[in-house]
Amino acid sequence: MESLFEKLTILIKKYEKIILMGHTQPDLDSFGSCLGFSSILNSMHKENYIFIDIKNEELDTTLKQSITLVPNFNYIDKSNYKNIISDNTLLIILDTHLQERLEYPEILNDIKNIIVLDHHIKRPNYIKNTELFYIDSSLSSITELVSFYSKYLKVDLSPIVSTIMLTGIEIDTNGFNIKITEKAFEAAAYLVSEGADSILKLNLLKETKREFLRKADFIKSSYVYKKRYAICLLPLSVCMQSELAEISDSLLGLEGVEASFTIGQLEKKTVGISARSLGNVDVCSIMEEFGGGGHLTNAACQVDNTTMKALEKKLKIYLD
Repeated sequence: MESLFEKLTILIKKYEKIILMGHTQPDLDSFGSCLGFSSILNSMHKENYIFIDIKNEELDTTLKQSITLVPNFNYIDKSNYKNIISDNTLLIILDTHLQERLEYPEILNDIKNIIVLDHHIKRPNYIKNTELFYIDSSLSSITELVSFYSKYLKVDLSPIVSTIMLTGIEIDTNGFNIKITEKAFEAAAYLVSEGADSILKLNLLKETKREFLRKADFIKSSYVYKKRYAICLLPLSVCMQSELAEISDSLLGLEGVEASFTIGQLEKKTVGISARSLGNVDVCSIMEEFGGGGHLTNAACQVDNTTMKALEKKLKIYLD
């Protein structure tokens, strides 16, 4: 990775201001990688901003808790980002390579200097005309790449940032059980050496009794199809992609289940699927059939102008 880091450092030094952006409905891999990268930029004395709406009530509980722990970073959103844009502004996109998956897709109309760093399998509609485009689908999370870059530059990460980044890796690997490689353990070891706090990490991962029972009810309503696929439809008017992912992660722990699929209404006319597998089932190729993508063991899709029942039927036909 040294050649990547050398090129990345040269590019960063060309610009006065840098905006860091993850994907919509951010998780701790997306947010944690932004925090780690911002810490690196601070060490370079580069003016930088993290693009995220920290007042968004729909952010999940773990993310909200994490944001309260790091209030001193420069956060911007669509209401004020144009104030810092110039020809000398660089946008670094983390944890996605698709414009429609960005926290604010319209930003590409205003910034032409772009770097993309991701770990998902490359899709045909990727963001083009970039200064640097890098995907490593062997990584379990993009936080690993940021951790290695920090280590390469000998940047000291704060214990809180290290903890949030480590939590992001743990969530993306379902507790270091799925999509895990030696790189994930190497990054985790580095973050622990930087002061990541296991107790704080556990507190970030905790959920309320109400949330636990709510998730248990969803899991109870699921069923096993073809003796190997767990399928669950969330009976909610609107849910978040992160909720679908959490249920699919849990379903994968059921006896005999090789892959899990959770279907939910993301918006009025948009239905999503979060898919997980132990590795014997390529859920990425399945989600690609519905216009989505991801990894062999971790993938998702969003389908417009359909219903949960209709998407469930199409999924079962494909599984057949």
